[in-house]
Amino acid sequence: MAAINFDRVNKWLMLGANIGVVLGLIILIIEVRQNAALTRTALESAKNDQLADIELSIASPAVAAAWTKSIRAPETMTDADIRMVESHLVAVTLQWDNLFQMEDSGLASRARTIRHIQNTAPYYFGSAHAKNWWRLQEQGWENTPMVEVAGPVIEALDPDFLLNYLESSRLSAPPPSSEEAVE
Repeated sequence: MAAINFDRVNKWLMLGANIGVVLGLIILIIEVRQNAALTRTALESAKNDQLADIELSIASPAVAAAWTKSIRAPETMTDADIRMVESHLVAVTLQWDNLFQMEDSGLASRARTIRHIQNTAPYYFGSAHAKNWWRLQEQGWENTPMVEVAGPVIEALDPDFLLNYLESSRLSAPPPSSEEAVE
């Protein structure tokens, strides 16, 4: 009788241990997913910070002048102007590459990467100068997702997109009010 109880206790202990292993695996899976979500959030935040840094840099007077010249009169750009604009195009391209790395790690989908490139490309590569810069860089990205995804997006951009965007951003002066006209 003692042997029967021992066998029964042993089976219950094995069942309890197996249930513990299964629960441990479930907890581990939940923890891995939470860590992936936190990593994705941190990387997305870093990507957004990088884009904000690019925008703030473009807002500085010297870079803004070079950036505007690259849109309005690229043929008049100095070597320094070209280098200033190029640094921002490189930064945007590296940001996109970061998304491709997130994709490779399972932290971003291809659809997310494509959407981001489609949303940002016009505002950085929507000029004849930027499109020309891309063509010069494309060979270095050969056989990578950058050429596969960003290449067609950039090539399809209107080279006057940024020029038209700048012009459409201007508000015309409001007509003088009747009080101002009398004075």
